[in-house]
Amino acid sequence: FSFQAPGKSLLTYEALAISALEHLPIELFPPLFMEAFCGRHRKTLKALVQAWPFVCLPLGGLMQTPHLGTLQAVLDGLDVLLTQKDHPRCLMNPLDNLSITHCLLADSDLTHLSQSLNISQLKSLNLSGVTMTYSSPELLPALMEKVSATLQELYLEQCGIRDSHLEAILPALSHCFQLTSFSLRGNLLSMPIMEKMLRHTSELPSLSRELYPIPQESFSSQGIFQPGRLAQCQTELLEILKDLGRPRTIWICFTPCPHCGDNTFYHPEPIIYGGNIPCLCFST
Repeated sequence: FSFQAPGKSLLTYEALAISALEHLPIELFPPLFMEAFCGRHRKTLKALVQAWPFVCLPLGGLMQTPHLGTLQAVLDGLDVLLTQKDHPRCLMNPLDNLSITHCLLADSDLTHLSQSLNISQLKSLNLSGVTMTYSSPELLPALMEKVSATLQELYLEQCGIRDSHLEAILPALSHCFQLTSFSLRGNLLSMPIMEKMLRHTSELPSLSRELYPIPQESFSSQGIFQPGRLAQCQTELLEILKDLGRPRTIWICFTPCPHCGDNTFYHPEPIIYGGNIPCLCFST
């Protein structure tokens, strides 16, 4: 039995595909989901999510190109589940882990995501590689506000985040009191905004894994890395940690380079303030 032809045939008639889900063998859900996703069959996608029989619903790897409406369809399906009394075994509670990476999301996708019922108890959010450069500035803060009460892990690596984007989420970030891991690797940020970020996150009691990019001031105006400038920035960051007054370790990560994306040359270096004993550790 070959699924490819019947799957495409089913998706040609969405009403038939949706009505057939109740009797669909479990092993046919993933290929039908792929067909519906790639073909942008929103009604079928929504119905598939509502009937999904597995404990994991992978999306990040599928969204390599802008699919306007596909994320909304998936989230709509999850929202319907949360309003029903009887949920599938895998969706008894709202989502606790959401990873959408290395794709393009429209403003409407981010808006729908922030308004979705099922992210209200999210513990881990990974949007690495989702370009925020041209997104409306209020969208990421709205999403952060929605998840701030429960969020434990936040990954915003290589998102094209600049000072204005980071400054916009700082109020919500400072309320993420459950946060343990936070990464901004691969973005280009200035020393003033990094200082603001360190001060806004200094009262987060569980934050223990912090990965930040090398400051913008470590590069020349032509984008060439300057080791001497980096050393000065590291000294200034240590002074900021010392001024904040509590033991803390932050990692200044050189991978990937925010200018060229190179993943091979630079390596992370910790800046450690241990209370009475400040320390700068340089990799060799």
